[in-house]
Amino acid sequence: MDISVPQNTSTFGPKRHKWLWMLLFIAGIALIYWFFITEKPVYLERHAVMIEHVKKGTLTIQVDAFGTLASAQQQIITSVSAGVVKDIHYKLGSTIEPGATILRLENVDLELEYKRIKQSLAEAQAELLQLNLRQQREVLVERSIISDLEGQLATLSFRHQAQKELANQGIISELSFFETQAQVESLTGQINHAKTRTAQLQQLHQSALTVMKKRVTLTEQELDAMHTKIEQLEVSASDYGVLESLPLELGARILAGAHVATIGDRRALVAQLQVSQSQVGLVKVGQAVNVFAGQEVLQGEVIRIDPVVINHSVNVEVSLPALGDMDLRPKQSVTASIITDTIDNTHYVRTPLTGSGEQTLFLYRVDNNGQTERVPVQLGRQSGQYSEIIRGLKAGDAVVISDLSDYARNKQVVVIH
Repeated sequence: MDISVPQNTSTFGPKRHKWLWMLLFIAGIALIYWFFITEKPVYLERHAVMIEHVKKGTLTIQVDAFGTLASAQQQIITSVSAGVVKDIHYKLGSTIEPGATILRLENVDLELEYKRIKQSLAEAQAELLQLNLRQQREVLVERSIISDLEGQLATLSFRHQAQKELANQGIISELSFFETQAQVESLTGQINHAKTRTAQLQQLHQSALTVMKKRVTLTEQELDAMHTKIEQLEVSASDYGVLESLPLELGARILAGAHVATIGDRRALVAQLQVSQSQVGLVKVGQAVNVFAGQEVLQGEVIRIDPVVINHSVNVEVSLPALGDMDLRPKQSVTASIITDTIDNTHYVRTPLTGSGEQTLFLYRVDNNGQTERVPVQLGRQSGQYSEIIRGLKAGDAVVISDLSDYARNKQVVVIH
């Protein structure tokens, strides 16, 4: 006998499974939202971040720079003549005494020219001596002629006097007397003409001697100048100092006027600083400067700002005080802080790694328990390692200056432990 089993026609089972799947889906969505969207603390170790405290007081605005020391007074030595470097007696950094020979040049052409001028001088001096002797002989000849004429005139004068008395007595004719008188007057005229000619000859001789003497003097000056050039082939220092530059080597051929050496005075130095072109606008002549040279700190003053930009930097020259016994040298590297301004009664903190110049950024303020708060901070002027705080922090606040910009951008909670 067959037994019929009634079928379950209720719809409660499928509906229950449907709602169950919907609840699981909603729970999954909520879990994903919580995992990806909600803020989760980020734990950082204290030694892994830099934390600084906000201070209140006077902030000195300064521009950091670097550079080298240089001599305030330099001797730039150039070659007077062309030549070939034969000897170098000093090396860079050597102390040079006045008159010390730094190097020696050789110029064969100068030596030959010196010998030629010396020979020309000897010839000119010989010509001057010959001219003088010749002139003396010519003057002696003229004076001898005058002497003969004067002797003849004296004889005729005696005859003329004697004939005058005889003519008065009628012993001789008046014609003989007048002939003698005419001869006396003729000789007198010849003597006067000879004296005039002799005077003119002496003037001519004097002019010729003057020209010849000038020629000899000029040749002597040329010889002296050439001798000086040969002496200057030995390049020497005119004052005490340190050899800063010597751009030559043995065998090098240089031209007249070429740079041979630079000698600096260690007793008076200046600092040649390189300042970024973006900050040089803050620098003014007369501003105080702290120059750091090894263990020494020198108080200087800006005396010159170069008008041109080279490699994104501007050269600033700073005067330095008397060095005394400090062991400082030209070309020595230094760092410096140029004081451009001071701000009294202000808040400041070491410049965050993500901050530069005047801007607003988000920083993490840290309490005593390591809990942090993300706060907006407006920075003002920057001074070396420190930045002025316009608003956002107060004195004593501890703030993270490490680069946490990624956390700040995502508004994540940071815990320092």
